[in-house]
Parts: sequence; C-alpha cells; structure tokens
Amino acid sequence: MLLIDGVRYEEWIPEKEVEEFHPIIKEHIKDIFGRQSFFIEGTLLRTEAGKGSVPDGFILVFSKTPQWHILEVELSTHSLYDHIVNQVGRFINGISNPSMQRFITDAIYKALVNNKVNKAEIEEAIGSGEIYKCVSDVVSKPPILTIIIERKTKELEEAINLLKYTPIKVIEFKTFNRENVGLSVHAHLFEPLYKTIIRGSPDIPPVLIANQTLEKNLGRSEIAQYYLYTPVAAKDLFPQTETNVELITDIGAIEVKYYVSKYGDGFGKGMVKWFKAHHELKEGDKIRISVVESTKKYRIEIVK
Repeated sequence: MLLIDGVRYEEWIPEKEVEEFHPIIKEHIKDIFGRQSFFIEGTLLRTEAGKGSVPDGFILVFSKTPQWHILEVELSTHSLYDHIVNQVGRFINGISNPSMQRFITDAIYKALVNNKVNKAEIEEAIGSGEIYKCVSDVVSKPPILTIIIERKTKELEEAINLLKYTPIKVIEFKTFNRENVGLSVHAHLFEPLYKTIIRGSPDIPPVLIANQTLEKNLGRSEIAQYYLYTPVAAKDLFPQTETNVELITDIGAIEVKYYVSKYGDGFGKGMVKWFKAHHELKEGDKIRISVVESTKKYRIEIVK
C-alpha cells in the first residue's frame, strides 16, 4: 500500500512482460538513466561459437563520463535463473567479440541518427557532430548490465552471482494504481541511476541577494548533466512553463530551454556550451543568476 496525501494506491503487478512491463520502462528511460540517455532497441548478439541472443535494448548515456548499458527487463514470476544465466550470459560473451562490437556500434549509430531529435540532442551533449566516433568510443568500453524487475528475489540474486560479471545494476521498478480507479491514475517507485536534486531541498540553500538576483552552489549532478537547477524558493523569478530563454554569459548570449519538471525546474538544453567552456567548475562552486527580462532573459555569473 502506498499512501499519497491521504489517497491509497495499491501495488500493481504486470502479468505480461512484453505487452505490459516493457512499454512502461521505455516510457521512463530518461527518468531512470538521466536526461542525456537514449534507448535503442536490442539487436542480435552472437558469441564466436555462433550462439545468439537479443537483449531488450541498449542505453547510451552521453554525460561527462559516457557509458552504455545492456538492458534486460524481467518479471519476477519468470524463470529468472535459467533466463538470466543463459540469455544474459550470451550477451556477455557476445560483446567480447570485436566484430560484434563493430556491428553494435553501426546498429546503434544508425538508430540514433535516424531520429532527428535524438541526433540534435546528442550533438549538443557531446559538443560536436562526431556521433559515430563517440558511439564507437563508448561501445569499446565494458557495458553496464542493467536488469529492471518489478520485484527483487533470491533467485535473481543467485542468478547474478553465477554470471560473475561486473558491473551489474538491478533496479526494482514498482507500480501502484489508485484504489478503485486503476492504472489511469498511477505512481512508480524506483531508484534512478543518477543523482537527483529534490526541488526545494538543495544541499546548500540559495541566497536571494536582491529582488531579481540569487546565488546558489552547483551540485555534482548539475555539472554531470549540463543542467542548472533553479530552487523552488525563487520560483517566481523564472518561467512557470517550459520555454526558450536567452542566457547572457561570459561566452556570449546563448539560447537555452527552461524546463518545468517534477524532478526540478531549471536551464537545460543549450547549457552544455556554458558548462563545457568552464571545465574548472566543481561541486559547491557558487554562481549568480540575475533576471534581465522576466521569463525571457537571464544573466549567469561565476562568483569567485
């Protein structure tokens, strides 16, 4: 039972993995892996002996430390021991094959650039148009094997131990629907694979130094995700809906997108230019944000 503001939610257990559980996970990829993550449908991985298996997908994360995940979505009601040891074991053997790495690189690259929105977001994240090289560099590294399941079990733990592979991440992804309503009103409970900052509860409170200006300290996730959170305490200074704004910086004026999100309002798309121009920034550094024209233009400065 999950209780939210006095409203009861009951746990919902999906019965069909592909038809019910997979679509939910795909919908929330960026909530699980971060804003700079991209999902690609799985492709056949073969061992050198010719045995193949198809993972549920690949996740590429173009953060400050790029990484990739082989995704396996499971239900605890399935035979986890046989499925994970046999199928996931083939994934692991398959990716050690150099020709398979090239095949995966080509497949992922084609899938990414065929989506114009993804292509533009990736180019912004990596700061160049060399997407193939970036994908190739990421795929050359050992992937993180990520298993998402609605309920962790002892059988899953034993299966993972048998694999003898690292790194492995397991995410327990629970779903609750509103009592007497059903899935039309629901909530998900899981631990994301990136550090989040909760709105209104920053590690170091912002300081309003004037009616239209505030100072705040940068968090680690902001630097990693090229995203500048704005505190709830100063929400009246910023747009109340998602919009593009002009940001005046020491590297010139840049257009950025301001997001209004349950994970934290802030300046997102476009901020990569500013962050990449300031590699010296570290967690705890102080910045100043000033309103130049309400909801349209802002100034950002690093406070020495």
